[in-house]
Amino acid sequence: MLQRTRTVIDLKGKFIVIEGPDNVGRSTHVRYLTQRLEAYGVATGEIGLLRSDLLGGMMKSHSNEAHSLNFLTRSLLYATDLYDQILNKAIPLLEAGFIIVADRYTLTPLIREEVRNGDGSWIESLYQTVPTPDVTIVLDAGPKRQLDRLLYSENLDKLNHFEAGMDMGLDASITKSFLKYQKVIRQTYKKIVEKTDNCYLISTKGRMSEVHDDIWSCVYPYLKDII
Repeated sequence: MLQRTRTVIDLKGKFIVIEGPDNVGRSTHVRYLTQRLEAYGVATGEIGLLRSDLLGGMMKSHSNEAHSLNFLTRSLLYATDLYDQILNKAIPLLEAGFIIVADRYTLTPLIREEVRNGDGSWIESLYQTVPTPDVTIVLDAGPKRQLDRLLYSENLDKLNHFEAGMDMGLDASITKSFLKYQKVIRQTYKKIVEKTDNCYLISTKGRMSEVHDDIWSCVYPYLKDII
């Protein structure tokens, strides 16, 4: 999985991806990493899932409607969102020598559909020509801790039908369904990390600073020729 051949693009910069499930602290660690790189005087840029000018706002504001579509349509929407950012932002900056940090990339849309019995090979084919990350970090957290973060942040309204796996018929209770769904997602991430080159699983049990240090220790070897 994810060992496919892609179109080779001569890029001077580096491409880092931070992946992981919801409520695991991805966006925070993307910010920490970007700030640390900029402190070294390195030019950075960010992309991420549902951040394109073309589709990002629409899909966020109509999340329930978008996720009620079939897996083919959902996959095409996510691919279009990423390609818009890759073509118009990521590749020009990478060609200029920037370090791009992505808050999720191709793994999340792939995993979400594969656990729903979507055609993983077909979904992967949508991303044949996108740049391959130099290094991918997958942040790991247990489902109970993810749910606790939602409750603590008082963002339980974000626990929608799709992101709780209610469409999979796991449980009639949305919180129990969330726990079961996230367990499946977590297991799938771990399997992919084991099979993917330059991909590292990092626990988020420790303090934010400790997790950041773990991330830095993984990404630094890929960046030391720029820093």
